[in-house]
Amino acid sequence: MLETLLDVVSVALLALGLGLATVGLIGLARFDGIGNQLHAAGLVTGPGLLLVLLAVVGTGKAESITSALLVALFVLITAPLSAHAIAQADRRRRQDADED
Repeated sequence: MLETLLDVVSVALLALGLGLATVGLIGLARFDGIGNQLHAAGLVTGPGLLLVLLAVVGTGKAESITSALLVALFVLITAPLSAHAIAQADRRRRQDADED
């Protein structure tokens, strides 16, 4: 009974995470401008990926869960830093273009 419930929750988390990732990737491909694309990419790297990694808990394997937690920690640390670096580079590029 508990295993079945865990499987259902895992499938729901996986479907929700993949749905968010799909919406984010479509937005990333269709939006113009770095700011809009960064916003769409936030759906992929943030909640979408974390929900998919959270679905790994349903496997019940300690190795898989540990790996998913480490990947989630890595994403939570690097995603905001990379988004900030991209936005700052775009701002500097626009300032340089305005000065010319």
